[in-house]
Amino acid sequence: MSDNASQVTARALLDAGAFLIRPQAPFRLTSGLLAPIYINCRLILGHADARRKIADELSVNVAKQDAEIIAGGVTAGVPFATLVADRLDLPLVYVRPQPKNHGTSGQIEGGDVRGRKIVLVEDLVTSATSIAIFTNALRLAGATVDHTSLVFARMTDAADPTLEDLGMSISVLCDIETLLDLAEEEGVADAAEIAEVRNYLDDAEGWSAMHQ
Repeated sequence: MSDNASQVTARALLDAGAFLIRPQAPFRLTSGLLAPIYINCRLILGHADARRKIADELSVNVAKQDAEIIAGGVTAGVPFATLVADRLDLPLVYVRPQPKNHGTSGQIEGGDVRGRKIVLVEDLVTSATSIAIFTNALRLAGATVDHTSLVFARMTDAADPTLEDLGMSISVLCDIETLLDLAEEEGVADAAEIAEVRNYLDDAEGWSAMHQ
């Protein structure tokens, strides 16, 4: 991904208010850990200009993958996948974390994926657990999927081995370092707040334990 795409995405995230930093009142993550930051890519959806820029940049990358179908993971990946599919004039499916417990009991909605090459579009990656769930569901249904295109990455130590086990390549528009640099430059966060975030990134469990 080009430096320009990374900067455009970081700018869009800040403009949408999607970068939240709160060292004194940390966020509780799904993992149970406390964190001084939260990247809420869903906020991009309510900001037309930021949404357009992100969708354009994602589409440029996905177009290189020769996909036959675009897939989005429920829930946050679905709107970004939809925007990309519209721009590339490709079919769209969405994937649930698990089959629904009523109706057709489907896990994949939108059409038959068997024998088709799919690119998974997601909002962000941390541990890559969700990517693994969605990828395995698509493969079980007979699809070929070996690439995920993402808006943002804040990779934990668990991500690389998970992706390696899947044989999955990823492309990311923006990473945490680019976003932190722009946030400090733009005055969205001061040096002390940025330092707290870096302390957290160096040792998330330790930082969380100290702020319980």
